Amino acid sequence: MSGKRTDGYADDLLEHDFDGIQEYDNPVPGWMAALFYGTILFAGIYVVWYAFNMGPSIQTEYLVESKTLEKQWAEYYAKHPMVPPSAEELAAAVRDPAAIALGKKQFATSCAPCHGEQAGGLIGPNLTDDRWLHGGKMTEIYGTVVNGVAGKGMPPWGRALGPDKLKAVVAYIRSLQGSNPPNAKAPEGTQVTPEPI
Repeated sequence: MSGKRTDGYADDLLEHDFDGIQEYDNPVPGWMAALFYGTILFAGIYVVWYAFNMGPSIQTEYLVESKTLEKQWAEYYAKHPMVPPSAEELAAAVRDPAAIALGKKQFATSCAPCHGEQAGGLIGPNLTDDRWLHGGKMTEIYGTVVNGVAGKGMPPWGRALGPDKLKAVVAYIRSLQGSNPPNAKAPEGTQVTPEPI
């Protein structure tokens, strides 16, 4: 190979070899050196900006992003409200074995941790008696399940479950009225006569 180069450098061979392979002692290309020094500069700025609390913390960024997302979801929900079923539709679901089976399955997953497997109440109230804290009509129960209860630990299940599962859960809860499970919590709230089905 010729020792002449077009960039002004000479091809200087180092004085060692390995298995007959020799190495040139040439400078790193300028673009690669610039990239290397740029990463060092970036790392220094990053450490100063974040490690010494000059920039926002990850937690702050998370909270800002969360608030933005909550606002976007609120706007979406305002444009796409959930249409609740009528009392007649809920009563019909109580008479539908497939809806009751779906409601029982979903209740075991979403509701039983707080209300117990037989809905007799744990940290949540008893759902099998005739006393209700937030309304005992089927449409009111539906609203409680959809919207949750702020400050009481009851999450809103509306968007998580969807219309069919919501209706099925309410139908299943109504089907448990008067079942008197063992070790049920004491009655709480206002007495409500169960609606005929």
